[in-house]
Amino acid sequence: MQQSQGKTISIYLMDGTSEGRWKASLANWNGVGYRIPRDEVKNCGDIADLKKPGVYFLFGNEIETGRTFIYIGEADAVRTRIMQPHTFEERGDSWTDAVIFVTTDDSLEKGRVKYLENRFYTLAVDAGRYLVRNGNTPKQSPVSAPVRDTLEGFISNVRLVLPTMGYRAFDPLPVPLSAKAPVVEKESDLLYFSRKNKRVCNAVCRMTDQGFLVFKGSSITPDVAPYATGVIRSRTENAASIGSDGILVNDILFRTASAASSFVCGGSSNGLVDWKNRAGVSLKKIMDDGPEKCRADLLHLSGRGIEATGYEADDGRFVVCKGSGFSMTEVASCSKKKLRAELIAEGKVKNGVFTEDVSFKSKSSAAGCVLGASVDGVKSWK
Repeated sequence: MQQSQGKTISIYLMDGTSEGRWKASLANWNGVGYRIPRDEVKNCGDIADLKKPGVYFLFGNEIETGRTFIYIGEADAVRTRIMQPHTFEERGDSWTDAVIFVTTDDSLEKGRVKYLENRFYTLAVDAGRYLVRNGNTPKQSPVSAPVRDTLEGFISNVRLVLPTMGYRAFDPLPVPLSAKAPVVEKESDLLYFSRKNKRVCNAVCRMTDQGFLVFKGSSITPDVAPYATGVIRSRTENAASIGSDGILVNDILFRTASAASSFVCGGSSNGLVDWKNRAGVSLKKIMDDGPEKCRADLLHLSGRGIEATGYEADDGRFVVCKGSGFSMTEVASCSKKKLRAELIAEGKVKNGVFTEDVSFKSKSSAAGCVLGASVDGVKSWK
């Protein structure tokens, strides 16, 4: 078998900082990508590429659940279009980042970008990684076979470049347990949730570096508590994955343990307490006593749909543990924007999850970075 050849992806920080605008290119490709924070779009009027036809992706997080969403669109002049209102924003959710792809040789005309819009929409839905905010399935324009093959090559390159810009919208979810036979998943990796009161449910999940994957075949409660608006929305978004008997027909990824357990039971749930291994040991206890860090002084942080774990190091700094959640949105007053962007750019945070232990100078610095807000860390870490 011929060995795959390496690829060279170049990232240009247009403002000299990772929290500003990015430009991404791939060697020997006529495509170019831009990642632009919402507040910076108004400063991009002099970028000729953004006046061209292209496809764009708007990313953000739901206010109530914290889940990442994507909107896929196309336009004759992409910057002009993304500055206009989008229907999905009427429900209160706002996008925070725009990622735009165009060509340097102006080869993307209307029919071609319509084809790309439809294909990227289908890929995002099939991947099931983010909520797709398009209200309707984009129509696909007919193209000739040579043009189609060229556009499919463009799609492959976008799928290669996009993760380097912080988003994996078109990458399938981790392979589920049910699809791994005859490979046997380690029992120690599985977590169970069960209730036998009026809301009967039994679910199995696995913690991954991207969140909590609830497996196909888990049973969830048929009803949802009226106060659980976030669960109601999540159930609606994932309706296609829920059978008429309350059995999941697909695996579903959640960013936090509590989001996963609340979805299963249809009400309020502390996932750190309610998810347990086969021996009945809670996730909190497993994290406290786990092999990565066996300490009695682990502290926990919850807020904005995020859960994190950390501890005070011997040198006085505060360490946020691998696997902790990370809010992909931030309030305007957040003082840690630059640090948060650097963590993402360095790969220490991916898809809203810490990929390694990260040291901060204080509890407040850690809490502010995790939640994307100004936080009193002394009071927040408990």
